[in-house]
Amino acid sequence: MYQLLIRILAKGDIQEIVTYYDEISPTVADRFLENLYADFEVIKNNPFLFQKKYRDTRVRYLKVFPFGIHYIVKGKIIEILAILHTGRNPEVWKKR
Repeated sequence: MYQLLIRILAKGDIQEIVTYYDEISPTVADRFLENLYADFEVIKNNPFLFQKKYRDTRVRYLKVFPFGIHYIVKGKIIEILAILHTGRNPEVWKKR
């Protein structure tokens, strides 16, 4: 199995999303995190299953929430680069 490494900026993305949903409803924030962590497990089990977007970068789109998990695979490590809203320009993470 692969090891997951979440960059600090991606952790910031997650915190911003959770803060936003928590203001709407703590239940919605909890559901977002449940979906996100479930998708992390899916990525860990088969990281090459999802779309290749830019060079070696791949993206897994959450099914219930409008976000994509942008990541790269380096050997046995999966590095989460960003969690971005699908309405945002996906080029944003490249500037990081």
